[in-house]
Amino acid sequence: MNYLGIDYWTNKIGLAINVENVALPLWIIKNSNAIEQIRKIIFDRKIDWVIIWMANHVNWKESEHSRRIKSFSGILKKEIWIEVIFHDERFSSFEAKTSFENYWEKRFDPRKLDDIAACIILQSYLDSKNFK
Repeated sequence: MNYLGIDYWTNKIGLAINVENVALPLWIIKNSNAIEQIRKIIFDRKIDWVIIWMANHVNWKESEHSRRIKSFSGILKKEIWIEVIFHDERFSSFEAKTSFENYWEKRFDPRKLDDIAACIILQSYLDSKNFK
């Protein structure tokens, strides 16, 4: 199965793909033409499923951002006819930032986190799937 991991934000979207059971960062795209870019990736890479993180509050209540994510996923389902799985990985951006800071030290650039966060989301999903 081929998966596309998505870290959705209002202005930009981080993307990741899998090779077997390993997630790899792909790109960061602007939200303005995201559907067309994602459509091309899905068809070019023969993606079967889209994995999107769900941005609930720590107390599991729905947030404004989680409503935006649901709306975006609805557009994906309608426009591209792709199955979307929501995966709880609330701390993926924090984990990406920590990993990036530890690895690159002072060359840390927060604009480059979204594809790494998408990779963490997708890897977490792949790992959970392998243990079931």
